Amino acid sequence: QGAGGTVTFNDPVILAASRTITTGATAGNIIFGVDATLDGTSAFADTLGLTAGTGNIDFNAAVGGGTVLGTVTISSAGTVDVDAAFTVAALTVTTATTFDSTGFTINTTGKAATAGGDVNITTTGQLTTGAITTTGGASGANAIGQAAGAVTLSGGDINAGTITATGSAASSADTTTRAGGAGGAVTMTATDGSPTITLSGNIDTSGGAGAGTVVGAQGAGGTV
Repeated sequence: QGAGGTVTFNDPVILAASRTITTGATAGNIIFGVDATLDGTSAFADTLGLTAGTGNIDFNAAVGGGTVLGTVTISSAGTVDVDAAFTVAALTVTTATTFDSTGFTINTTGKAATAGGDVNITTTGQLTTGAITTTGGASGANAIGQAAGAVTLSGGDINAGTITATGSAASSADTTTRAGGAGGAVTMTATDGSPTITLSGNIDTSGGAGAGTVVGAQGAGGTV
């Protein structure tokens, strides 16, 4: 199959609805330049699917900094570089050669009264992340806490920054007993011939605090 054409954005990008960008199964890069911030129209709803085959995907400007995107799915890529804050409902990288978000936060904190989104990244080579936050969204008035999203990292070798997958606290202005949200599970699997997992930051999967005159149970901590 012939190489796909490179797709380059040089200015701010807004998704009018859910969209896909495909350069095919062979080489063909997808590049969001330094001025190409990426936002949705409807917060947490507009999804983005990216398929670059063996081509690279580069995010050089903030994603979801204005209006949070829905789920972002990268079906295939060579290298994936995240060089700015990345705020979305959830993130899945099905397969890539390498992934690097050093120095920047991937944030899938849930919207109000909604669980945090999952972060699931798979690479054949080095997988390096900055901070990852999947906290449950703030509870509504008189409501239970929300669960955090799970974090699943699988790569040849892994270097993971700080991971915060904490449940949100319950709210009980009416004094009713309500439980906090559960923490998210964190799973890392290194697949290289001599695999290593390097922790460059702390991991917190605590459950959210309960509430009420008789305080509800704290949410269960996530398994690591």
